[in-house]
Amino acid sequence: MAHVVYDYEIPDRNQPIPANERGLGPSGRLQLFAPPPISAEQVIGRTVEEICPCVGTYGTGGAGFFGLRLAQSGWLLPFGIAGEWMVSQGRCVEDSFHDNYGRPRPWIADWLEAPQIDAVRTTQESPGESDELSAQIVGQRIRSIDVRRHSLRIVFENEVDLTIEETSDHRPLFEGAKVARQFTDDDDLRRAVFLAPTIEIWV
Repeated sequence: MAHVVYDYEIPDRNQPIPANERGLGPSGRLQLFAPPPISAEQVIGRTVEEICPCVGTYGTGGAGFFGLRLAQSGWLLPFGIAGEWMVSQGRCVEDSFHDNYGRPRPWIADWLEAPQIDAVRTTQESPGESDELSAQIVGQRIRSIDVRRHSLRIVFENEVDLTIEETSDHRPLFEGAKVARQFTDDDDLRRAVFLAPTIEIWV
């Protein structure tokens, strides 16, 4: 089964849904969102203003997109559960079961449950000590980005990187099957890394 999602919807800001009517639903009438593939020119030189590893929703829970909010560009979004596929400086960005296997603590550990997304508050409160990555890359400009079919590498001006490797050698085990997640022939990060105007992404 493919891990990468390609079909998205975002709320139409011109058709808002009153808060007392939407419950856990979107802040506006959903419309199809077909982002073009990312180009290096769109993001190189942009400053990272915020990290959020739980962007997006299926309607009943987060889709787990890993998002970087970039100055003047919106959100740069690799695919769902990307934090579990990423390493930075050789250390996993997220690894939900690291304690069970004696693996090193990831950069982001025990991130709080994402709150309901609404039209006013679109990001969650910082979980503080559970996030060591923000101190490394928030405020840094992107120096380079390389997106390939089964790999991704972003390098910041302080030489810190975010990498998704083609091989699974440094990837945490998927708890269900006890094996590391692998890309399938249908997965293509060149279609799945994109800029979005909002983190209210529905998949």
